[in-house]
Amino acid sequence: MHTATMRYSVKKEHLEEFTTIWNERVLKIALDQPGFVRMQLLIRDEGEALAMGTWTNANHAADFMATGVFRDLMTECQKMLTTAPQPTIWTLAGFAAR
Repeated sequence: MHTATMRYSVKKEHLEEFTTIWNERVLKIALDQPGFVRMQLLIRDEGEALAMGTWTNANHAADFMATGVFRDLMTECQKMLTTAPQPTIWTLAGFAAR
């Protein structure tokens, strides 16, 4: 499994709009991509958003990014952000679900 996160600092007045755009421009595209496992967006009222995407492997995640989804999101949302998004790659070390 390959999981990547992207932390966004969003201007508070744009948090709802950013969330709507992210769901339409990122999540909907991810659902149809090979290797897609799970994706979620967590938000805080303070203007923070944390996107987490899990793929069967790093190649599938890279193929998803190659679609231009992040570039398109930034084109539409850059003025809503206070800083550049911060990506992080994670390795799954434990997991449980019901």
